[in-house]
Amino acid sequence: MSIQRSLLVCCDLRSYGSADDRLQRELQELLVRSLDRAGEAAGLDRAGWDRQPKGDEEWAVLPPGTPDQVVVDAYVRALAAELASVNAYRVPHARLRMRMAVHFGTTAQGANGYPGQDAVLVSRLLNGEPARQALEQTDADLVVVLSDLVYTSVVAAGFTTLRPEDFRRVPVRVKTFTGEGWLWIPGGDAHALVLEEPAEGSAAAPDAPVTPVADAVPATADQGPRSVNQNATATGGSTVIQAGRDAYAPTQHAEVIQNFERNDQRGSHFGPLFRRGKDERE
Repeated sequence: MSIQRSLLVCCDLRSYGSADDRLQRELQELLVRSLDRAGEAAGLDRAGWDRQPKGDEEWAVLPPGTPDQVVVDAYVRALAAELASVNAYRVPHARLRMRMAVHFGTTAQGANGYPGQDAVLVSRLLNGEPARQALEQTDADLVVVLSDLVYTSVVAAGFTTLRPEDFRRVPVRVKTFTGEGWLWIPGGDAHALVLEEPAEGSAAAPDAPVTPVADAVPATADQGPRSVNQNATATGGSTVIQAGRDAYAPTQHAEVIQNFERNDQRGSHFGPLFRRGKDERE
């Protein structure tokens, strides 16, 4: 088995699955053409890349010795410019918009692709929520996530024209993978995004006590049954259009509002509202 240290670059189109067959075919052609033109503009020979096409996605291992800074800087900038040109006169649902991830690591050819943790890592960066949310929250044609290794050794080290402060460190959690990446939006502001992380432990604990709604309001001596028929009419000039289950509706007097504590009041109309025990209106 032969192993090598290489750049791994993968990209994926947004909203490809919702397109019809004709549009999917067109988007595939635009994807390949845009990547090839960007490579040519950056002085890269994509013919030497080991590319795995997947319809709306390309997963590529670049030849050893490919300049990291050229890929991260010139190639990505050329791709952003190419996408802007392609999308200039396209309707919104047919635009070519994509996520891209870049990592540098160990690769080894397997029986059906590239196995290994570095191959998994670049895919997780691509499919993590930060990149997806960036496309949802902005009008950008391209969002890029670099691995911490690529960002630190190429961008933060000053080997590109990119500004480190334009990148945003983001957590990436996909399946069992937990890591970090550096998000960049060419021509945009990654720091303006409101990124939502998956809630951890959001489900209630199995032994958490649950208080029934019926027991939340203790019954008093003058209360009647804890139910009311919808579309009922109460005395005093107010009409109950709808009341949720377990509501209690005592007879309403002219100057006293019905008490619907801890029950659904949506769709109800009650007329003048008074505080109990007070003569002043709210």
